[in-house]
Amino acid sequence: MTAPRLPTRPVRQRRRPLGAAAATLLIITLALGACAAPDPDRTPPAGRLADWPATAREARGQTVRWWMYGGDERMNRYVDELVTPAAAAAGVTLERVPVADTADAVQRVLAERRAGRASGGGVDLLWINGENFALGKQAGLWLPAWAETLPNARYVDWDDPTIARDFGVPVDGQESPWNRATFVFAHDRRRTPTPPRSFQELLAYARAHPGRVAYPAPPDFTGSAFVRQAVQALGEEQAFALLGALKPLQWRGGAAFPGSQAELDRLFSDGQVDLAMSYDPSFVAGGVRQGRFPPSARPFVLTSGALQNASYVTIPANAAHRAGALVVANLLLEPRLQAAKADPERLGIPTVLDLSRLTPADAARFRGGASPYVLAGTVGRLAELPPERVTAIESRWRREVLRR
Repeated sequence: MTAPRLPTRPVRQRRRPLGAAAATLLIITLALGACAAPDPDRTPPAGRLADWPATAREARGQTVRWWMYGGDERMNRYVDELVTPAAAAAGVTLERVPVADTADAVQRVLAERRAGRASGGGVDLLWINGENFALGKQAGLWLPAWAETLPNARYVDWDDPTIARDFGVPVDGQESPWNRATFVFAHDRRRTPTPPRSFQELLAYARAHPGRVAYPAPPDFTGSAFVRQAVQALGEEQAFALLGALKPLQWRGGAAFPGSQAELDRLFSDGQVDLAMSYDPSFVAGGVRQGRFPPSARPFVLTSGALQNASYVTIPANAAHRAGALVVANLLLEPRLQAAKADPERLGIPTVLDLSRLTPADAARFRGGASPYVLAGTVGRLAELPPERVTAIESRWRREVLRR
């Protein structure tokens, strides 16, 4: 999820896409490093991207293969029911290619690059973020300087650091934002009416209620995000001291960790633990709607702030249907489609658009549909860590927490 790091699986963020194949990608990327600069013959002139009517005409009749994490049925329905018809109206056939791990799609592009396939590639559009984007950028895999030329890019605040930098890596116009993600906790207000609101309170809660707190073991995406949020909120040394003190107070005395967010969700639903967590800001709404969580479940964030990131779409430089991919990427920023995705009754995913840049009518699309299962208002922001620090933090967690 894996997807983008939302859910990197762009948002199970790993839907949000960091993948288990990252080590393989790194080896290949380093091998390609000497030739990572984009080939001028594959880089469209800036004027061509700016000539949107010509791009739209070229796109008509093309079939865009969009490789994306396929494990989120709500997101799949959103794409199939709303994005695909919008693309068809623009003359583009959208083919969703589901993958279990975004790294698989990146490996496909890398393999084509190694084989010298400079055009006609099998991946036209890719849902991505985090380390998968960084590795592809280092290898020169992505189409350069296109994202800010899209007509709907005028609705994006490109100075927003959560947009301009993908897990600390400048996007440099090589990907266009699509989703926002926020690390959110859940409690059952009937069982735990006053949940802990800080990491110190969480430790105190675990001491008062042994066995009632758990988090998935990194490198699970959700578990890794929990550890990173502690690092960003407390500082690395204090965070690891707290995590070490927390371990024997956890579910099963810390002898075992849930293997995934799905397992933690089941423990929460069954009443075995008192808190759940996700990088998907709408996961409580989804859990209640699907009957996995009780109606008394509620989302909350810690007062120290929440990790936030964006996931994006990128276009490989060798994409076979580049014009069609640009049209689809532009549609993904269309206010009507962004508002539908933000609707708590559909997905409840915060928009990447700057509402102050929209017309009053379009901005009004985002003001309805309040839900007790989706956080409202602003949330304190904690910056995400760069990919190389994520790897280091996960390694330290294995040494100092898991094995202690």
